[in-house]
Amino acid sequence: MNTPCCTAAAVEHVLRAAAPVSTAVVMAFVARNFAQVGGDRTVAARRPSVVGTATMIGFLVLVYQLIHRRIGMLTVDDDHLRLGIEAIGALLMVAGAAVNVLGRVSLGSNWANQATMYADQSLVTSGVFALVRHPLYSSLIAMFFGSALLFQNAAAALATALVFVPAMYYRASLEERLLSARFDGYAAYQKRVGMLFPRIVKSRGER
Repeated sequence: MNTPCCTAAAVEHVLRAAAPVSTAVVMAFVARNFAQVGGDRTVAARRPSVVGTATMIGFLVLVYQLIHRRIGMLTVDDDHLRLGIEAIGALLMVAGAAVNVLGRVSLGSNWANQATMYADQSLVTSGVFALVRHPLYSSLIAMFFGSALLFQNAAAALATALVFVPAMYYRASLEERLLSARFDGYAAYQKRVGMLFPRIVKSRGER
């Protein structure tokens, strides 16, 4: 007969599997993006920055090290509370991975490692792009916060809030300048949809 302790450990093992599985799925689609990018497409404008796939992966390594080395680890003795926190973390990781994949599929050939505007660029505002203007970055934020909850690591949560979120805002801002200059309807899209987080309160004039 299973003891409550063994049952909790089994549930925890299942929940924590969300971290490597979700990460592997996203990384597979990142590789798919790199395989599709390039070709003979004409680049109309580009804003290189230090915030790209390499630095995002570098941040992933940092978070992994914080969790693996138990730096900033919190101790939650109550099994029910700990599993509840981990369940929220696992949900954030799985949901984040799903949004990331859907966003990459919707972007298709519009994706680029650096903030880039192709000559034949199209503006995507449907699907997950109807929730936030930069769902790929939003989903990664959710996944990193999810990993912090999943492993009860305060250092990972702080690093995400103080380093990763500002980095994603900076990268999204670079892209916004290119998109605003190219598409006349982008200003209306900005008013209607939040940049990194869903807009709960509608802009004045919206019904």
